[in-house]
Amino acid sequence: MSNQNGSNGSIRVSNSMRILDLLIDKELSRVELAYETGLTKTTIGEIVREFLEIGFIEESKNFPTGVGRPSINLKIAKDFANVIGVGILRDNVNGCLIDAQGDVLYTASCSFSEGKPKIETVYEVIDNLMSKVALTKGKVEAIGLAVPGPLDTEKGIIKKPPKLSGFDNFPIIDSIKKRYNVFACLENDADMGAIGEKYYGKGKELSSFIYILYDKGIGSGVVINNNLYHGLYGYAGEIGQTPLLKDGKFEYFENEYGTDSIIRKVSNIISRPIKNFQEFETLSNVERNEIKGFIKELSEHFGAIILSLIYYFGISNIFIDGRMKYLGSDFLDQLIDIVKTLIFHEHEIQISFSDLGEYAISLGAAKFGLIKYLKKRVVEYLQGT
Repeated sequence: MSNQNGSNGSIRVSNSMRILDLLIDKELSRVELAYETGLTKTTIGEIVREFLEIGFIEESKNFPTGVGRPSINLKIAKDFANVIGVGILRDNVNGCLIDAQGDVLYTASCSFSEGKPKIETVYEVIDNLMSKVALTKGKVEAIGLAVPGPLDTEKGIIKKPPKLSGFDNFPIIDSIKKRYNVFACLENDADMGAIGEKYYGKGKELSSFIYILYDKGIGSGVVINNNLYHGLYGYAGEIGQTPLLKDGKFEYFENEYGTDSIIRKVSNIISRPIKNFQEFETLSNVERNEIKGFIKELSEHFGAIILSLIYYFGISNIFIDGRMKYLGSDFLDQLIDIVKTLIFHEHEIQISFSDLGEYAISLGAAKFGLIKYLKKRVVEYLQGT
């Protein structure tokens, strides 16, 4: 009898999660939910009743344009929860605050400074956003964190990310929970960039695509049939660790062509220091001509990696970190040309810059944190009934 109850409970949770995943994206009626899932109207009615009791969905009337009675739609209740998303990048931390419908309320950013523990910069961004919520007498219910891997997401530990000191084997989730007493979750930064692209960017209408995070470290988030693909050990898409044969020895792609290496190499070519990617827009025509060879070299190596992603995952919608747009349209044109020239059979390929910039990471972390928090509330409710 206990096995049967356990099985029924598991099915109940699974069905509830399917409904929740649909309502995260859009308003739907009970009839539409039954059609989308294939579940009976009775099952849908029970799940909706439970969601209404928890309080994170509400009903709204949808009036038809022509003759007919209004339908009752279900949608996420905007004021049910506020969630903070935090993106820990190599040089700074940025964050955003969203409501339960995913609308962005505030953003904040702070650079790392020498001599200051990096976790204090994380706290500073969170405190900033917490103070904004306090002004409206609201409450933050969850914090989602996006950090370069490798990570132990189950234990909430940052292991030893390349090019990110100060967090080796750091139990960041325990640290956040103790300081803020809220639900918190941890995920890979590139994966959260993909979630940001899915809910806030060009991936809204796509079920499968790849988002490439391009920083000092380089990674990709792979979305297949609306689900993140992590791989067996959780590091699928770590393209920055692709080995390149340079001068008779192997070097990782991100060590040769991460943003820090690009800035250093371009500075050497034009014989003047470039501090960040935005300064590429200030290059003179003469300087742009001087770096043409390097941009071609970068495009060739990066294009080969993108081509491999297309082959491995069978996905041809690729979004590249918006910060790379500062390299100019020539860079993107060459990249696309290399991929389309070398692809072994001709088919449609879409490669473009993301419009979200570095906030793609914290946006994704916030949305991911919201979904995880809502699912937690559903499980807790079901376990108590």
